[in-house]
Amino acid sequence: MDVESEHMVVARQNVELAAEMLALAAQAKEQNKVDIEDPGARQQLEELEAAMKLSRQRWRIMKGTASATIVGSGIDWARDPKLLEIVLDDDADVA
Repeated sequence: MDVESEHMVVARQNVELAAEMLALAAQAKEQNKVDIEDPGARQQLEELEAAMKLSRQRWRIMKGTASATIVGSGIDWARDPKLLEIVLDDDADVA
């Protein structure tokens, strides 16, 4: 019971630390943009970020479509490691 209690406390601390880390990373990213004094370079960075966002959205749509096609096909995708990976793949690394 003590171990379970300690695990819950540590898990809560991990969540809090992860949230703090993400906030600091976002803050650092914004600070880097502010440090760019050249308006052309700043505009180019903004255009590249917009293009990257659009590319990620397209990727998610294509991946979702492929996953839906596999699942809806009736194939036993859960027993095929490659299909299983496609269907259950997390977009976390693309976000």
